Amino acid sequence: MEKTALFENSRYRTMLSQRQLEELMLLTCGVESCVPGYEYDAGDREGYHLHVILSGKGILSVNGQITQLHFGQMFITKPGEETWYRADREDPWSYCWMAYDGTEALQYTEAAGFTSGVNWLNCRIDTSRFYTLVQNTLEYSSNLNLSGDLHRLAKLMEYLAVAIESANRDNKVAQRKPEYNSALYVEYAVNYLQANYANAKINDVAQQIGINRSYLTSIFRKQMGLSPQEYLMQYRMDKAQDLLLESDISVQEIALRVGYENALTFSKIFKSYYGLSPAHYRQENRRTEEESG
Repeated sequence: MEKTALFENSRYRTMLSQRQLEELMLLTCGVESCVPGYEYDAGDREGYHLHVILSGKGILSVNGQITQLHFGQMFITKPGEETWYRADREDPWSYCWMAYDGTEALQYTEAAGFTSGVNWLNCRIDTSRFYTLVQNTLEYSSNLNLSGDLHRLAKLMEYLAVAIESANRDNKVAQRKPEYNSALYVEYAVNYLQANYANAKINDVAQQIGINRSYLTSIFRKQMGLSPQEYLMQYRMDKAQDLLLESDISVQEIALRVGYENALTFSKIFKSYYGLSPAHYRQENRRTEEESG
C-alpha cells in the first residue's frame, strides 16, 4: 500500500512516496527556494533526482568535479556518485525536482540526455512546464487510492517526457543512437504519411518519430524499396486515381485534396505515373468501363 506525506513551509514544498513499483516509481518531488549558501549532500540517497533550476544559481559537485549552474539549466543526481550541491550566497537558486527509480529508470534518464558522465544540461523547454507538473503532483499527495497512484505516476512520466523533449532539441543529443527497432519507425512513418498525405512533409515525419531525416530515409528505403518522399508521392497519385474514377469532382479540386495547390504541377506528376493527364485518364477509363458494360 502506498504511503505519501506532504511537507511544506514558506520556501519548501515536497512530497515523499513509498510505493515500490518494478518499472518506474516516484520517490519524491518538490519545489524549494533555497537560502543563501544552502548545501545538500546527495551522495547516499537512492534513485535519480532530476532538478530544474527556476531562478538564481549555485554549484554542483559530482565525484569531485564542480560546475557552476544557473537558471534555465537542469541537473541530476545519480545513485552511486559522490554528489553535493550548494546555492549561491548572493543569488541563491530555486528549483523543482522529481526523484524516481525502477528497472526502467536508467533508460529514461539516458533518453533525457543524462548519459554516463553527464549530470547537467541546458533546458531547451520553458522551465514553467516542469514546475507546473511538480505542483500538480503535489496536489495528489493526499489521494491514497488507485486514482491518486495513477495521477502521480502519470505526472512523473510526463516530467520525464518533457525532459526527453528538451534533450531532443539539442542537436548533439538528437543524433544519439535510435531507441527502437527500425521496423517500428517505418511502420509509424507509413501510418503518418497515409493519415496526413495531403500536407505531410518528410521532415515532419522524422521529427514526430524522434530521428533525423537521413536515418528515416535509409531504413524506409531498405524496408519499403523506395524513399519516404517517393512513397508519399505514390500514395497521393493512388488517391488521385481513386477520386478520378469514383467521383465527378474537378481535377483542380482533386489536386488540392492530394496536396497540390497548383493543378498543372499535379497533372504533370500524374501523367509521369500513368501516361495520361488526369482528365484523359478519367475519360479513357470511363469509356473502357462503358464498353465492357
